[in-house]
Amino acid sequence: MAALDEILHAHGLSKTNFRIELLALFIGSNSSLSVEEIKSRIGSTNDKVTIYRALTSFEKNGLIHKVPDKSNLNRYALCQSECSNQGHNHNHAHFICVSCEETFCIDETEIPQISIPQGYHVNHANLTLEGECAKCHKT
Repeated sequence: MAALDEILHAHGLSKTNFRIELLALFIGSNSSLSVEEIKSRIGSTNDKVTIYRALTSFEKNGLIHKVPDKSNLNRYALCQSECSNQGHNHNHAHFICVSCEETFCIDETEIPQISIPQGYHVNHANLTLEGECAKCHKT
């Protein structure tokens, strides 16, 4: 994987210590992150405003995307290589675990094509699945 500062540069973002730390957190996470989780995991002295600004920049430039949450709170996950500062290209499902309440991107499950009535235009489609994740499911 490219160096973190190279990833930031490729997405039109300047390199700061906080952005590098935030990007490393997303790369190391296997699920989505809330602002509270980011603040506690980074353990920095940065306030929520700084975190939200960085998240907004990351989202605008195609590094992360918002994902659904059981409580309708904003969560964020790392984008795949199809996204850039030109826009997002997501065609995958999101899975919300009813036990641990984490949200995961399921890249292997694409959102199916849906017929819509004439005159309507879909800007964004979201497929949300709920159940137990592999960690919580006891067979």
